[in-house]
Amino acid sequence: MESNTRPTLLESLRDGTDPQAWEEFFGRYWPLIYGYARHAGCSDHTAEDVVQDVLATVFQQRGVFRYDPQRGRFRSWLGTIVRNKIAEHHRRPAQRIRPRGGDSQADAALHHADGDSPEAAWEAAFEKNLLSVLLDVLQSEMAPQRFQAFELFVFGDLSAAEVAQITGLTRHGVYNARRTALKRLEELGQPYRERGELTARIIEAIESAPDASVERAVTSRLQRTMPPKQEY
Repeated sequence: MESNTRPTLLESLRDGTDPQAWEEFFGRYWPLIYGYARHAGCSDHTAEDVVQDVLATVFQQRGVFRYDPQRGRFRSWLGTIVRNKIAEHHRRPAQRIRPRGGDSQADAALHHADGDSPEAAWEAAFEKNLLSVLLDVLQSEMAPQRFQAFELFVFGDLSAAEVAQITGLTRHGVYNARRTALKRLEELGQPYRERGELTARIIEAIESAPDASVERAVTSRLQRTMPPKQEY
């Protein structure tokens, strides 16, 4: 799944020549950063602060990082930045992080409810985020009507007849949309297909995603603090 972090996107970010690359990076990774921060004990507001600080750091350091699989993984580089920013917020006097168990050390902010180490928790969060991205890729490749039919049929637990009535497709068209979409998802998420858990893991990723109000808040804050597009 590491290949989902495309070198072309990272190179565009590093060079600062493609505003769309930055927007794509933001759209792909802010839910991951926010969700990890919340899981590490941050309040909603602090998690938004962490997202803002991490993305600003990534933008500033894009000339430092070079995508080279032989030297290290992008997910590890990003994870280090995220954990450092969470720890920084924990050390601030007006901290809003609630460490579990009364631990006053900075690393307490990185304790996770499931007992995983910060590194293991980050790996799990990163993988789950990539699964949610698969749907974005699929949606960009399918006609809107057919993608809606697939979503309603597979994730909405509606019958083919009900989906056909909503989308205007025939029942055959609904079945065809599902077959096409699942085949493509299996290509994109092959390791999960082989373990027979692809659909279940994607549903889990969807259910754990931040809601629309959080996205609006994060987007608004980034628009106020990041450089204008023409300066990217």
